Amino acid sequence: MSPSPVNGSAEVPLTGCDAFFLALEDLMAAGGQGRHTGLTVVELGEGFDITALRDAVRRFSLSHPLLHAKLCRPWFLGVPFWKTPEKLSPDAVPVLEQPRDTDRDAYCQKLLESGGEHFLEIHILPFGQKITLIAKWSHLLFDGRGAELALQEIARLARNPDESPAPVASWGMPFPPPAGLVARWIGTRAFVERHYEMKPADFRSLGGASPQAGAPAFRVLRFSREESALLRERAMRLTGGIFQMPYFFAAAARAHAVVFEARGERPASFSSPVPVQARKPKARHPIFQNQVTVLHFKLPASHIGDLEKSTALIQAQFEEAVRGGLESSTATMLWWMRRLPTGLYRRFLQNDTGGAIVSFFQSHTGDFLPGVRDICGASLEDGWHIPSVSQPPGSGIFFSEREGCLSATISWREGSLKLDEVDAMESSLRRDLLGEPN
Repeated sequence: MSPSPVNGSAEVPLTGCDAFFLALEDLMAAGGQGRHTGLTVVELGEGFDITALRDAVRRFSLSHPLLHAKLCRPWFLGVPFWKTPEKLSPDAVPVLEQPRDTDRDAYCQKLLESGGEHFLEIHILPFGQKITLIAKWSHLLFDGRGAELALQEIARLARNPDESPAPVASWGMPFPPPAGLVARWIGTRAFVERHYEMKPADFRSLGGASPQAGAPAFRVLRFSREESALLRERAMRLTGGIFQMPYFFAAAARAHAVVFEARGERPASFSSPVPVQARKPKARHPIFQNQVTVLHFKLPASHIGDLEKSTALIQAQFEEAVRGGLESSTATMLWWMRRLPTGLYRRFLQNDTGGAIVSFFQSHTGDFLPGVRDICGASLEDGWHIPSVSQPPGSGIFFSEREGCLSATISWREGSLKLDEVDAMESSLRRDLLGEPN
């Protein structure tokens, strides 16, 4: 996609997944959980030029109207939209430099707990001669890939200091619905049939069904190049190598099952949505909005004890979903759901699942900042995402890969998991991904 120029203000309707996250943020507010934010952490080598970063971020701010937008909720059953201003400010994205040798994990925890008025913030943590760059972003305006594209664009601007800012429309509706209202209504049929088929009878999440205040928490697992090569080989063997999501989904479900079992519980099944990215590989745009649809998967307790059987079942569900056109059907249903008032949307999600919404969140964003070798003069050495999660469900596991090395982030809400349960999750993941003995 090549973004078109923007002259004056604009009204940008929410995508289907934007509206879902708006309802999720409403649930978080009801539970005193704050905003739905994520962090993108980037490790950089020597030679970082913060002056170049500040200038690039200033021009980025002046080029993207959605960074300045206000959310508008129209009349009953109207689609919420972003209203951008006539004039853009250079200060929409603050750049905040921290003292040398600031504790990174503690600072990330602080960022996840904090609010803030900005959709995107850049934080710089010097450590010796190297730098950690942390982008804090709102899930209402970015998905994980979009946060990467924002950093990619800032890096490109830093390499082109003479490029003047020009407002562009780096947004759009992923998986556009069929033309005509009747076709759009019919287009939801596959989703509805799948929804009732996949809906578990015994729906549980580790955080419970009632939203409660609890600070966001996380643990990042980093795998060596050798370990990552081993788990990729295992994934290819179990999935056929074309699409490895079922392997990671099964591992995430089994990590949750370990905790349930230790609590003396055994849910009948584990059900979770997996995002499907609409952007083409290597695309620079659109940067903004949640450019995804979702596919839902259900893993029954009868399969959870065997990784190979679990992977095979999710693989079969994936193939069936693709044959049935579930990507576009789900996107069409989400297109309709945007019209629900946010509070009603939240109650629909809760009532439809006994309050739990999903068993857990899970995603694999693929290669991290592919093709980007440096940012503002410093080599890009590693990077990963730290999404916050709502409660319910209270937990999630998120994967990405940089230069052949896998990272996995376990995210949860305090009160949903104890530290020894996080240890058990990590042990289960490593055992499944690497084939380590019990």
